[in-house]
Amino acid sequence: MRLNRPASRVAVVLTAALGLSTVAACGSGSSGSDAAATSTTAAASAALQGVTATGAVDLKTAPKVTLGKTPISSKDVEHKVLTPGTGKAATRADTVRLRAEIYNGTSGKLLDDGFAAGRSPEGYRLARTDIVAGFTEGLVGATKGGRIVFTIPPAKGFGSAGNQQLGVKGTDTIVVVADIADVHTPLTKVDGAQKPSPAGLPTVEFKNGPTKAPTVTVPKTKAPTTTQAVTLVEGSGPTVQKGQTISAQYHGVLWKDGSVFDSSWQHGQAADFPIGVGGVIKGWDNSLVGKKVGSRVLLVIPPKDGYGTAGSPPKISGTDTLVFVVDILDAY
Repeated sequence: MRLNRPASRVAVVLTAALGLSTVAACGSGSSGSDAAATSTTAAASAALQGVTATGAVDLKTAPKVTLGKTPISSKDVEHKVLTPGTGKAATRADTVRLRAEIYNGTSGKLLDDGFAAGRSPEGYRLARTDIVAGFTEGLVGATKGGRIVFTIPPAKGFGSAGNQQLGVKGTDTIVVVADIADVHTPLTKVDGAQKPSPAGLPTVEFKNGPTKAPTVTVPKTKAPTTTQAVTLVEGSGPTVQKGQTISAQYHGVLWKDGSVFDSSWQHGQAADFPIGVGGVIKGWDNSLVGKKVGSRVLLVIPPKDGYGTAGSPPKISGTDTLVFVVDILDAY
């Protein structure tokens, strides 16, 4: 699947998908424990003792942040609660929505203002591996309605190369002040009775249960010329909105021969995609907005709503019709 994140600056700063960091893919962003993040809290006074932020945590008004004495430097992710929240504390299994201000701890320069005009709370599933490792680690323990500050040291941020575009050197520590809008736990699988596929469309069987890749059998007939979207399992969660990010398990095969060209189930983890904003193929954008979290959707997508006449070599040609089974696990 083609994934182009929306052009929000928080995403530009934090996602390794845009080439800003490879740390998350090989560091604690995918395998770190809650205990690891908790253990750094006690050391927060060393780097963050001078950081304050005043103002209501209303997710509308930017906090008035004072970093205190700079440079701020840390070797670990250090965490400090500025305003206590309520409810469950975020773990690696959760999704956190927030608005944040991100600073260069060396210079004190504001790198990103999540409260700028036109911005809204942005969500991050903490199990994702394409986000800077120190960012997801710093959000562990966050609670709804709270305000926290945490550091991202170079080793868990942009590494020794830094980020020239942002003016971050390889020795700079990042400081994040975050107001927490929501903490929730996404689904790990889709449950519910599955409806049979309509006549003339591929059949879908989960012979090994809903956490393993399905078996998709394509009929030996001509493929549809328009996109088909069939809800096989109706979810009971929130409705997917345009501009959100969805977390999904998906399995893709070619209509012509049933061969698998991509599968998050086979990769071993859910994937995250912006939806309804041109970040994925048109067949996904046009079909998944309006579906409910917890739904399983069968998609049959002709080339015009897929990868077009160029295809997506080496597996997908410009004449290939695509078949997807998509389990929607979260929308944020």
